[in-house]
Amino acid sequence: MNFEDANKRLQEIVAKLENGNVSLDEATKLYEEGVTLAKDCYKQLENAKGKIVNLKEELEKYTGE
Repeated sequence: MNFEDANKRLQEIVAKLENGNVSLDEATKLYEEGVTLAKDCYKQLENAKGKIVNLKEELEKYTGE
């Protein structure tokens, strides 16, 4: 799942949990899904950050800065 879709689903889960109209079992399942999505989003952000750092370093080598 790409970052945008995962983030959108995570927002939906948060809204459902904040609404409070779900059973304890459903809330637990939603929370578990949310944690999984949050970890995935974090990993995707860390990967993007790593790519940006690498590209910046390459550019600095090329430009001599």
